[in-house]
Amino acid sequence: MTPPVTDASSPRRDFLTQLAAAGLATAGLTGCASAAGAASFAGGSGGGAPANVPGGRFDDSWTAKVRAARHKAVFDGPEVQDGLPVFQAWLFRQGYREALGAEEARAAVPVVVVRHAGTVLAMDDALWAKYKLGEMRKVNDPVTGKPAERNPIARPRADAPKPEGDVARITAENGEPTIVSLIESGAVVLACNLALNQMINGIARRSNQKVEDVRAEVHAGLVPGVILQPSGVYAVLRAQEAGAVYLRSTNVA
Repeated sequence: MTPPVTDASSPRRDFLTQLAAAGLATAGLTGCASAAGAASFAGGSGGGAPANVPGGRFDDSWTAKVRAARHKAVFDGPEVQDGLPVFQAWLFRQGYREALGAEEARAAVPVVVVRHAGTVLAMDDALWAKYKLGEMRKVNDPVTGKPAERNPIARPRADAPKPEGDVARITAENGEPTIVSLIESGAVVLACNLALNQMINGIARRSNQKVEDVRAEVHAGLVPGVILQPSGVYAVLRAQEAGAVYLRSTNVA
């Protein structure tokens, strides 16, 4: 099993360090930023998203699916935690299948939010291999026990141990607990753009590349179907506005 992320150089810590250096963290954004700066931070007077998002705008269409669902829950994943938010979303739907039947399971829409250190789970195998993300985030491959060179929960793996007992039965009924399987079954998976950009900046710095080039590569290399949101905090709260009940997916009390 992969251990929890303990890398001190986390996206949130890096971001807060930059805020502190700019004099924003303790003074508060409204107290020290000009009206023009505040408008820029909020996306400008014309609204919309910054240019560092594919297509230039954040996708909000997923909220319609959540609102229309009879059953919906948002699983907040600030850490890697062995892919716990994905596993819990999988169990959420399976619970409806076992308790209320297949029709109710199909009416259940889980929303997974990967943010903070967990944002690395939005990045697909090629990025994990090229930039040694497993080593960087202290995530071990559950099969090899070595630093992961591919996203350990992106998709089903042929070399993974075969499930047994109830897990084998549930997998046969509900698919495997992976990001791709969840999305294909109608779930929503959201990722924190704020944390992703901090990772992009770090990768560009370490690899001596232009930030813009790394950003384009990372955007093209996300797990298919993952939707970027302005921040993980926004994504979690937006899902709750759409009617999803909240569960924090963490092993830490």
